Amino acid sequence: MAIYALERGLVLKVGDASWQVQRVLDRYSVQLEHLTTGRIRRERLSKLTHEIASGKITIEHGSTLDIKKHSPDFEGSVFCADSLKDHHKAAYLRASDYVTAMRKRGIAKGQRTRIANAITSVASELGDRNPPKPSTVMRWMRLYESSGRNTISLVSGNAHRRCKSRVSNEASAKAKEVLRQRYFVRDGCSLASAHDRIAVELERAADAGVIARPEAQISLSTIRRIAQEVTPYDRDRARLGPANARAKWRFSTHGKYATRPLERVEMDHTPLDLWVIDDDLGIPLGRPTLTLTLCSYSAYITGLFISFEGESLARMVRSLKIAIEPKDTLTAQASLENPWHAHGLWETLVIDNARAGHSDQFKQIGLDLCMDVEYSPVRQPWFKPVVERYIGEACRQLPAPGRPQKPGRHPEPTNPANKACITFSDLCAGILKWVVDVHPFTINERKLARPIDLFLDGLDNCPAPMFVEGYASLDVVAGVTASCAVDHGGVVSHWIQYAGEDLRRLRREIGTNFKTRYKFDPYDLGTIYVQHPKEGTWINVHAKDQEYASGLTLTQHRLIRDACKERLNRANAEQVLRRTRLELQDHWASAISAGKRLKRARHLALSQDRNSANVLHPRTRTKPQDSADLLIPDGELSFSDRPVPDFGTFRLNET
Repeated sequence: MAIYALERGLVLKVGDASWQVQRVLDRYSVQLEHLTTGRIRRERLSKLTHEIASGKITIEHGSTLDIKKHSPDFEGSVFCADSLKDHHKAAYLRASDYVTAMRKRGIAKGQRTRIANAITSVASELGDRNPPKPSTVMRWMRLYESSGRNTISLVSGNAHRRCKSRVSNEASAKAKEVLRQRYFVRDGCSLASAHDRIAVELERAADAGVIARPEAQISLSTIRRIAQEVTPYDRDRARLGPANARAKWRFSTHGKYATRPLERVEMDHTPLDLWVIDDDLGIPLGRPTLTLTLCSYSAYITGLFISFEGESLARMVRSLKIAIEPKDTLTAQASLENPWHAHGLWETLVIDNARAGHSDQFKQIGLDLCMDVEYSPVRQPWFKPVVERYIGEACRQLPAPGRPQKPGRHPEPTNPANKACITFSDLCAGILKWVVDVHPFTINERKLARPIDLFLDGLDNCPAPMFVEGYASLDVVAGVTASCAVDHGGVVSHWIQYAGEDLRRLRREIGTNFKTRYKFDPYDLGTIYVQHPKEGTWINVHAKDQEYASGLTLTQHRLIRDACKERLNRANAEQVLRRTRLELQDHWASAISAGKRLKRARHLALSQDRNSANVLHPRTRTKPQDSADLLIPDGELSFSDRPVPDFGTFRLNET
């Protein structure tokens, strides 16, 4: 054990947060200061020392003593000097007696002369006939003080030294090779059969001069010892198979438990057992998919997302955004009794083995958010048990009307779309109220604690919350990629037109019409990202009809278009349009025929006063004269005998 002084400069590690002792307020309380945020925390001295002794709080360093851990084997092991062999225990007690005697006399570790003079008297007091050298006592004192006055540092290193095997390296390598080929395989041979094969191989190696003749002899017990160097689980995994080994060695352990909030966050998706209807149109929308992100330490829900798209990359990114951001704006319109406290980034995200989670884009998102991504093994949901437990609890909160029936349980199956009566907004409000007001205050019968208490009390052990400066890079990485043509009208995607000043400048730089790639978020069609063909960067372009497209998902857009098509079909819109088009074509055909007839006698039309008043008001028209009345008979024609006069010409510049 180590000794520490409760004074200024002592730094304690509480979870991942570092607290420094600022001052001792009185005999019963201590004031701590967070090293990064400067937040002040008051702690009772009895509770602080108890948590340090139990291992919940560790000591990083102190102001006067260099606190170090000393563990001979591995972290978490408890060492007791009583378990040492007699000669090692006697050497340990002898060294501690000399160190204690020197400290009682006030001798420091560097005072060689005083130590040499004191060794004689100390040896006579202890009855030691063979006293140690002064350099040995000085080394003991250095080890004792550098370890924080931990007496375990005086134990000789020979107490934990492993004995060297007497089997040569060549013989051991041959034995391990045969065991790997014949014993550590599926349905492999026995150790006795493997020993016979090893003996033959060693004889051949001895005949070839690879190893010496005495080293070719190896016993069955030695082969068994070499085989037992492999752990029993790994032996069964190689000989029985992974599935049988997991079934044989299955054991209820603590697993990968988190020690504080937001250290491990679990995510999972599930289709809800409920059909919902649209708020405006009243049409059945189907079964939405629920995504929950949940703190595995406290079981407090950090994020919620409901939509009709499946387990896509865009869905996971949208869920991460909601989990990271503060929830004040999300819960402002809901009638909730409590705030939603979860916000900020976490260290590790545990997900299943969906294709979106294994994609390179999601791995890049994990790097951008500075978080580790762990994947639950296949068909082993107990690696993320908390979210599996409470995502099922969320499904049990749903009402009965609109639930789909399980096949085989009902003699007369019904269509859940006909019984659906819960709107999508009411479903979201109900799930949100369960997440904020009901679930955090549910008492865990095993822990006898509520998620809200575990989460809020554990925030003192967390570092300062971290947020994301912007989500534009995540939107680009997770967006659905498609090609588009950019022209004077902008970009048209899913019958929605996108245009903006940035796109106009891009056309002036690239050309009037060009093709490029763009990315869109299927959960928000209000904006898209168009790629610069030359530089490869992305620009944000907004939809022209923001009132319709802002916050609109691709599924909602498709459902709205399908509903509009259905309404047009019920009104026989295509038949009406076809009939009116045919009538228009007949009108133009008859008009062309009439126009051709009038064109033959256009000289008659020029002789008449044609205007819009006469055309639109037929009653004002004058009766057209017959063409025969306009002709002059030949007998009435007369000719004049006067000659044609001559006309002279002149020029202005002539005088």
